[in-house]
Amino acid sequence: MNRVTFLAPGSGGDLRIPYRRWKDHPVAGADFPDIGAGTIDGRTTQKIVSALAQRLPDHVEVLAGIDIGGLGLAGALAYRNGLGFIEIRKVDSIRVDVIRSVMANYELGSGVVVSKASRFEGRSVAILDDVLMSGGTAAAAVQLIRRLGAKCVTALFVFELAGMAGRERLEREGVAVHVLEALPQTGPDRLD
Repeated sequence: MNRVTFLAPGSGGDLRIPYRRWKDHPVAGADFPDIGAGTIDGRTTQKIVSALAQRLPDHVEVLAGIDIGGLGLAGALAYRNGLGFIEIRKVDSIRVDVIRSVMANYELGSGVVVSKASRFEGRSVAILDDVLMSGGTAAAAVQLIRRLGAKCVTALFVFELAGMAGRERLEREGVAVHVLEALPQTGPDRLD
């Protein structure tokens, strides 16, 4: 069922983010908010990217888009702000020489990877994904980026599913979490 969320007052605009909830995905009791219903519209995508840009610290040099929902948004934000861009992919989604971070859970199977061609040493990298749930994928991405010599203390998300402890997990890792909108784990919220 299609839904729409509005950014909280004081967020600097009239951003409406349409999304579709996937019931009990990826686990029972969590309804995944797919932003594809919103990003299909160019003006909505521009507004989402602009809202994310408002939350991006000045020290960030590179954006790491997390497979799959964060890839396009991170690329668009990197282009908008003149930043570097890299892809953090799930294991087995790319067939090149990779460096892997293993953290098996329902979100990412057997971990995340980045191409060995990516060079991070001494750079400030922020991760970006569409939804923050348990934080497993995001934490694996942060650990991988740090292992490669970069500083990663910022994470950006469009949505956060409340009560799934992803924010707390990342904050324990020393990562500041910036989210456009928090949603309940399940059930209907605002209709479009």
